[in-house]
Amino acid sequence: MFEAAGACWVCGGKDLSRYHEYRFDFHEYATQDPELDQYTGRKGWLVRCGHCGFGQPESLPTLERFFDRMYDQRWSPDWVEREFEADHKDLIFRTILDTLERSLPDRSRQLLDIGAHAGRFMSLARSRGWTVEGIELNPATAACAARRTGAPVHQVNAHTLGAEGRRYAAVTMTDVLEHIPHPVQLLRTVAPLVEPDGLIAVKVPCGAAQFHKERALAALRPSHEISLAGNLVHVNHFSPRSLGLALSTAGFADVRVNTGAPELLTVDGGSRLARSASNGLRLGVYWAASIPGAVRTPLALNLQAYARRPRP
Repeated sequence: MFEAAGACWVCGGKDLSRYHEYRFDFHEYATQDPELDQYTGRKGWLVRCGHCGFGQPESLPTLERFFDRMYDQRWSPDWVEREFEADHKDLIFRTILDTLERSLPDRSRQLLDIGAHAGRFMSLARSRGWTVEGIELNPATAACAARRTGAPVHQVNAHTLGAEGRRYAAVTMTDVLEHIPHPVQLLRTVAPLVEPDGLIAVKVPCGAAQFHKERALAALRPSHEISLAGNLVHVNHFSPRSLGLALSTAGFADVRVNTGAPELLTVDGGSRLARSASNGLRLGVYWAASIPGAVRTPLALNLQAYARRPRP
């Protein structure tokens, strides 16, 4: 049911050491996909590369289209609409757009959002003058994104668009790259979509910092289960070094890896006092982690990278 993942997916290193055991639980798929549910109860290990700090599974499930089947989530139309309206990631989205607009002041505002989900980021970008398109493979969220933004949402992979000759001044991947094995291969596929001298913006959780946070929460609350890689939802666990190396290996230049902005609790996130306290803590940690050099500390719970596609 498993096949060894082998060397580090980012740098090719063989110095891989175990650091976290995770488990599979697909009981909710028992009727929808019994073969996937056969993994319920099985366990695996995350291993960390001693050279670049990248974390990945020691082995991968051999079930055909495992990740496609895992993400075949049949959401209700009401839930999808709420995802479009949800503003908990707006700070992340605004930060990305601010940086792209400063860095590309004289370029066409053609933007492709890979992993567009329900279209919230596309909508915000369009309201700021960007001409937007998206890639989203889930039919329900793709349909919502297209309807709510009026923009093209492609239900194809990045390679297909690249082969058609599509090019964009900016390509964004927000909370996408951590979900897909072999991230350098994906970035190489995405690279032709970026115009020469255009930018790619990649936001991911910081693997090491998230591990420290989860262990701290477990120490404070014994009932807390460390959540890093259950079901391999997060299959890639980046360090600042490995994220930068992945982008440069894929052919990008002028790579910058900064601390990424956090999600914030909104009106549905508990009482007003609890919400304010939580958001204050999240923003305080983010600002502290934004001090020069702090991206390599456990305070940097998220990573935000920008890189340029060089001219031929």
